[in-house]
Amino acid sequence: MADFHAEGGGVHPGKPIIWPTGKPTSSSSTSSTQSNAAQNAANQTAPVKPGQVAPAQQAAATASPAAAAPAKTAASISRNLTIEDVRSHLLSLQIEPSDFNSKLASMMLRNGLELSRGNFVKILNMMQGTNKSDAMQQAATMLVMKGVDSPEAVKVLGQYLAENPSMASQISGLQSGIGNLASALASGKGLLNSTLVAQLTAMLGQFDDMFQTISDQFATKGTSLDRSSLLTDAKALKALLNGVKEKAGGEKARGAQGEILASAVKEFTSKLDRMMQNVVAQSILSQSGRTEVNYHYQQIPNTMVNPPKDFEIVIKRDGEGKKAKIDPRNTQVVMAFETDGLGKMVISMIVKDNKIYVVFVFAEKDYGDNGRALIAQEFGEFQKKLSDKNFLITGYQVKVDKAMCNTKAYLIPLLPSIENALKRIDIEA
Repeated sequence: MADFHAEGGGVHPGKPIIWPTGKPTSSSSTSSTQSNAAQNAANQTAPVKPGQVAPAQQAAATASPAAAAPAKTAASISRNLTIEDVRSHLLSLQIEPSDFNSKLASMMLRNGLELSRGNFVKILNMMQGTNKSDAMQQAATMLVMKGVDSPEAVKVLGQYLAENPSMASQISGLQSGIGNLASALASGKGLLNSTLVAQLTAMLGQFDDMFQTISDQFATKGTSLDRSSLLTDAKALKALLNGVKEKAGGEKARGAQGEILASAVKEFTSKLDRMMQNVVAQSILSQSGRTEVNYHYQQIPNTMVNPPKDFEIVIKRDGEGKKAKIDPRNTQVVMAFETDGLGKMVISMIVKDNKIYVVFVFAEKDYGDNGRALIAQEFGEFQKKLSDKNFLITGYQVKVDKAMCNTKAYLIPLLPSIENALKRIDIEA
């Protein structure tokens, strides 16, 4: 990995670790001189009488105070990394240090991604055809860290990060849309083949059952969702509905019934598209990659609150790359969800072997105070449940932190700022 160069020193790009690379100090030559003097003294003739000191030893003793004095070391100056350092490095990479490029370079460093010309050009190419917003930049940076080179994936993930869509509200919207579409199909039987209407109605009923199953997962303590099958079925339904829309809006179907049916199909397919984009984005986020972004992510509707909100779960993989797996004995599990009385909260469990440390995070102080009392009251039962599964809770912490009470803080492990998190060392002889 290339060093982030400056005069007389360097810093490991994207990591708050200092790597001095300056000129050698004089300490090595001083040590060598002392060693030679000691060797010469050892080679002199030993004292003839007790108390007599050989001349060479006298000289060494006389010189010892100066030799024992600490060697003068190089002056070391540590300072915070600045945007000017970023601009200077961009120039060294033959990249124009514009405001946009400097901001993108800073984001790469904050993500822990090496600021090399190859990475920078790759991110720019992946953002072609987008508005290059902060969300698109973040999406492209994350995908490079995951080893994914896809402009289309950048668009999907960037839109997801910008809009933060809710799976729970999308499922609810689709369920109400199914009822409206079924009514429109029934009123427009004269526009379509009766067999086709019957098939569509049955298919919509199956989708309604599937959406209800997804909604019931939280209550049934299930978190598995076959995203691939869901997307395949949704694409097939969308293709069929597009055919219906063409027929309903055709020349023979002009009139009130045709317009109602075409409008209902358009509205439903739009909702279906948004849900599909959400599922695809979750799949992209769950791709393996570098340690910092190597996790499984999923949303399921939390029906324990009204209206239903999302229950989000992030599970860290052990290691990095394609071979990394989720190890139940070495992972971090983050769960974020809304509550009726305590607002949004996050539970983060760090697992090492059979030991678990738990962090409870609340968005507001009042919620944190109330939550702390409830946790203390119920903690014994919580310990017992985990003990039954051969896990030992070593301790817990309750925090109030609005920024960390959001899954994005765990999906995008950004350093707070390059000025506060990264340092440079300039070394002069």
